[in-house]
Amino acid sequence: MTNEEQIKNPRDDWKLHKVELEFQSYGEYKDKYVGKIRFQNEEFESFEFKIRPEMAQPYINLISADIVKCAESLGSRLIDSLGLQK
Repeated sequence: MTNEEQIKNPRDDWKLHKVELEFQSYGEYKDKYVGKIRFQNEEFESFEFKIRPEMAQPYINLISADIVKCAESLGSRLIDSLGLQK
């Protein structure tokens, strides 16, 4: 596909490529979560949005129960594999 054809026929096959959340331990957003959401198409073109601290909390709320469940499961498996008493 030529560049001219790409301009006339833009790609609309964008898919979520990555969601990233990080806890900031210093700087402007100290003690807050920030992140990025990245979209990419089949041509490997991409764009991303920043996740501001006030936008991050709904993501944390959405996954928090699963995080706790996974952590408990991991802890139990670790105790079992080390032969420790519960």
